[in-house]
Amino acid sequence: MKKNIKVVGVISSARFNGNTAALVREALKGAEEEGASVMEIFLPKYKLGFCTGCLTCTAKGKCPVLDDFEAIRKLIYEADGIILGSPTYAMEHNAIMKCFFERLGPYTMYASLLGGKYGAGISTSYGNSSKKVAKGLTGVFKLGIFQRSYVSGFLGVNTMVKGVERRVSESLADMNKAHDLGRKMTMDINSGNKYHFQNLIMRIIISISLKPIFKKSILRNKEGREHATYSSLHQRGLI
Repeated sequence: MKKNIKVVGVISSARFNGNTAALVREALKGAEEEGASVMEIFLPKYKLGFCTGCLTCTAKGKCPVLDDFEAIRKLIYEADGIILGSPTYAMEHNAIMKCFFERLGPYTMYASLLGGKYGAGISTSYGNSSKKVAKGLTGVFKLGIFQRSYVSGFLGVNTMVKGVERRVSESLADMNKAHDLGRKMTMDINSGNKYHFQNLIMRIIISISLKPIFKKSILRNKEGREHATYSSLHQRGLI
């Protein structure tokens, strides 16, 4: 069993007390119930600029944009479990979450810095697209080139019934689902659930095709543009 489990909830909703935020917070309560220490990152409260595509992160391990992202990144890297929550906008996760993903950037992906972590996605919408979006949020956990991560689950909730918006906080069923998702994530972390068949085809493709290509490129540029990537992987015994 793992000790001192840390679970972070990342909320990109524009409304602090919105439906998505309520579900993520309930999931964190579930995680806490199972013994995890939990923390909420409400993205709109942070100063978060746009990625400029400079790739300084892969060379230096740090983004040169002067805002709050490095503080957020530290919390993400320290977490064992990450619950991502975004409302559905135009059948996708919203712009703030997209910005967050872009700022995690190639350094996080190339160095597999989400490797070994457990993820979950939560979304709400006025239609049936919330499940697709919630599942899509977990895609960030499926691209571990040198070390894989795991998906504990996802939850999409339709908040419009017969043309009337409803509050998920008033739905015991929806709140229980969120609570159970947080509990499940913590139990996964505790037990070291490896989900052996999860994302299997993509993992095979990554292992056979992508990993050798990335490894060669990183080793070739380990003193230059991939210095931080190489250092992180080398320190963790992954390259």
